[in-house]
This record gives sequence, structure tokens and C-alpha cells, in this order.
Amino acid sequence: MKPESQKPRVFYNDAEFEAAFGAEASQAVNMLSRYAEGICRDCGGECCRRIRCEFYSRHFGTCPIFEYRPAKCRLYFCEKVLENEALSATEREMLSRPAVELSERLRKGWGLGVFIEPPVRIGEKSWLAGLGIDTEVAASIDLLEKGAIDAESARSVLLGLVLRCRRAV
Repeated sequence: MKPESQKPRVFYNDAEFEAAFGAEASQAVNMLSRYAEGICRDCGGECCRRIRCEFYSRHFGTCPIFEYRPAKCRLYFCEKVLENEALSATEREMLSRPAVELSERLRKGWGLGVFIEPPVRIGEKSWLAGLGIDTEVAASIDLLEKGAIDAESARSVLLGLVLRCRRAV
């Protein structure tokens, strides 16, 4: 996937992320994800709540759109993961290499938009408004929070919205 020839995706699968940002960045993200798995599960998604991710609900055990999460979410890891004493010296060295590769890719066409893209608010608007799914995401999360639907039903609706956005690219 070349940024010059294709409109950037918002929701990436693993292969698309690697194609867009490079193998080393993908390997570093995958390695950190393995460490994050237990930490995030125990923490209950504090980072997602803190950044006001609109897909977040305390009723989900994990991110409901994990397999298609935005690049920013893939590149972000909280201090609990980054400061994990279980990371070896080799793994810590591996983390610094992708930063150079990623910087080069961003310089060549992606720009800094990946760091200001979702999840953020643009003025008073949700970043999801630009995708046309803000109302549907909010309604699904609201129904889940009220107990009107279960987590699996809400996850299914949210994944359907993400897949609709992916088809539109």
C-alpha cells in the first residue's frame, strides 16, 4: 500500500499496517502487544478511557475493533507496557530501530497526520463524524452501557461499521 497512490486507511488490519509502516514497526508493535495483553486486561482499558476512545466501554474485555484498530492505537502503548521490566535488552533495542523507519515513512508521504488522527476530537466534533459513523457508534455504546444489548452484539455492530468504512476507501 503506497501512501501516494491510495487514500490512507483509518482502520488497519495487521498486514495493511505492516505494508504502510514497515516490517520493523510491525514487529515492534506485535512484541509490545504481547506484553500489553496481560497488562491491559488487568487495567481494564484505562488508556482507552483516558483518551476518550469512542469505541470504549467497560463492558468489553478488550478493544471491540482490535483487529482493525487505527494506526495511532497500534503505535500507542502506555508507560506500564513501555516500562515493563520483562522487556529484554534485545527487545528494548528492537524498539528504537522502528522509530527511524517509521519517521522515514512519515516524512515520505504520510505526514504527521497519523499522530493527530483518531482517536481525537476536532473542535467539538468526533473524528468519527468525518467517517459518518459517530452517531451509530455512540448509539451502540449507549445501548451497551444501559444493558439493552450485550457486549457481543455491540462488538458485532461496531465491527460492521468499521468494515463499512474500510469498503469506502
